[in-house]
Amino acid sequence: MTFDPMTAAPQDFDAYVGDRFEVRAETGPVTLTLDNVKIFDGSTIRDNIVVIDDVEIPPRKAFALTFEGPVQPVLASTVYAMTHPALGDMDLFLSPFRQDRDCMLYEAVFN
Repeated sequence: MTFDPMTAAPQDFDAYVGDRFEVRAETGPVTLTLDNVKIFDGSTIRDNIVVIDDVEIPPRKAFALTFEGPVQPVLASTVYAMTHPALGDMDLFLSPFRQDRDCMLYEAVFN
């Protein structure tokens, strides 16, 4: 499967909650686990069809993926090359947003 962030929808990730995603970081590979898919119900971003270079992008509500990772290393906010067995390769902007006792939480937002 080829991952396209422009057409990705929250339901594309629902089946993979609990799955591991491998991140290629400067410090080496880091494994993150998809913890949650959150839909921003009040979102009015891209609720209409968008056409870019004659490609129709379907409407969607903004959503976020929450990943759990190790406490160390903490990944900086930037775009990371990631891979998943079913979804394939993808580049996602990840931001750390909370450190718990046993994990660091990251978020990838789709507008």
